[in-house]
Amino acid sequence: MSYIFITPNVHKFHHHFERPWTDTNFGNIFSMWDRLFGTFVYDDPKKIKYGLDVLDPAKDENVGYQFKIPLARM
Repeated sequence: MSYIFITPNVHKFHHHFERPWTDTNFGNIFSMWDRLFGTFVYDDPKKIKYGLDVLDPAKDENVGYQFKIPLARM
């Protein structure tokens, strides 16, 4: 099914904590677009660690810090 459609296990890699995994599997319906543009990846979904590798892990549970992230200049 994932050869045609984006399944949850396929899209999960887009939410991995480190790059270049975050720059993959952008599609939300059809996986052909990621395959066409070379952004499709797949591996064992159990290997995924969620988050971002560019943020301060000491503040990851601070809600105020999380709300400021989209407004910060990085």
